[in-house]
Amino acid sequence: MSIQERKAREFNRRESEILTAALALFGRADWELVTVEEISRKAEVGKGTIYKHFESKDEIYARLALEFNRKLLAQIQQADILPVIARFREMTRVAWEAHLSSKELHRVVLYCGRAEFRRNLPARISEELKAVEAATNKAINATIMQGVEEGLFPRKPLDMLMFGAQSAFWGAVQLIWSGYLNERDKAKYCDEITNFILTGLIYQDRRL
Repeated sequence: MSIQERKAREFNRRESEILTAALALFGRADWELVTVEEISRKAEVGKGTIYKHFESKDEIYARLALEFNRKLLAQIQQADILPVIARFREMTRVAWEAHLSSKELHRVVLYCGRAEFRRNLPARISEELKAVEAATNKAINATIMQGVEEGLFPRKPLDMLMFGAQSAFWGAVQLIWSGYLNERDKAKYCDEITNFILTGLIYQDRRL
C-alpha cells in the first residue's frame, strides 16, 4: 500500500468515526442542539479535524442521510428480479428494516428531507441526495406501474395509487417509534401493515 493510499484510508476511517460519534449524540432528546465541539470530543479529534471532513454540522446530517439512502437503494434494487407483488413486499420489508433499525438515523433522514434544510446544503451533497432519492423513487414507481400494466393494480395516476400506501407506512413507523407496540411483535405488525397496503393498492377502486 502506498503512502497516498494509506493516508486516504486513514482519512476515510476518521470520517466514519466522526459520523458514528455524531449519530450517537443524536440520540439525545435535544439532538438538534448538539454542537460540532461535542461531536469532536465524542470522536476524540480536534474541532479543526471535523471541518477538514465536513463544512458544517448540516453536512454531517446530510452525509448520514446519504449513506442511509444509498444502502436502502442498493437493497431495493436487489429485488428487481422478483414478480411485482413479491418485489413490492421485499421493497417494503427492507424499508421497514431501514427506518426501524435506528431511531437516530430515522429522525436525521426525516430532518434532511425538509426543504429549508436542503436550501442551506452545499450544492454537491444536495445533488447527491436528490440523485439517490430519485433512483429509489424510480425503482418503487416502476414496480407500481408494472403492476398496473399487468392488471394487478387499478389504472390510476401514480400519486393517487401511492398516497394511501405512503400514509400507512410513515404513520406506522411513527407509531412504532412512539412506543405504541410495547412488547408486541414488531415484525408481525409490519407484515400486517404491508398486507394492508397491498390490499389497498389492489382493491383501491372497489366500492364499499
